[in-house]
Amino acid sequence: MLVDESIDHPSISVKLNVVNVKMSRQIGQAVQKLANLRLPEWRILALLAEAGSLSQADIRNQIGMDKGQISRTVKNMLANELVVNESGSAKTRNVRLSLTEKGVGVHEQVGVMMEKRNAELLGALSPEQKVSLFEGLERIEQAVDRWSM
Repeated sequence: MLVDESIDHPSISVKLNVVNVKMSRQIGQAVQKLANLRLPEWRILALLAEAGSLSQADIRNQIGMDKGQISRTVKNMLANELVVNESGSAKTRNVRLSLTEKGVGVHEQVGVMMEKRNAELLGALSPEQKVSLFEGLERIEQAVDRWSM
């Protein structure tokens, strides 16, 4: 579908937010049902699976959660043995966190579902539309970064 410039369209921020809210709600429900995780726990789990280990400050910078939410979520994840802090102490603010064996297993279990979901979502697009989507999103991200300076 080509965007007709003569037609009034919602702002890109509104459209991206609507899609994000819908996707987050669906992911949150699926992750809760499949692995009994809340969405913030899944996001941290996925981030740690990709990065290996991160501090809470790193997590905050990458996924935009506030300090309190990260602290509560990490505390719960430590109690559920999904993550471990590298110092072995109860304080996690300045230490690096990494996944436990259990955390890796949960990530792999949920990851299978997420890959299927991503394939289904992207399956709605032609190969050319996929390329255009990711190129467009990259350019929008760059423009956002320029506005942030």
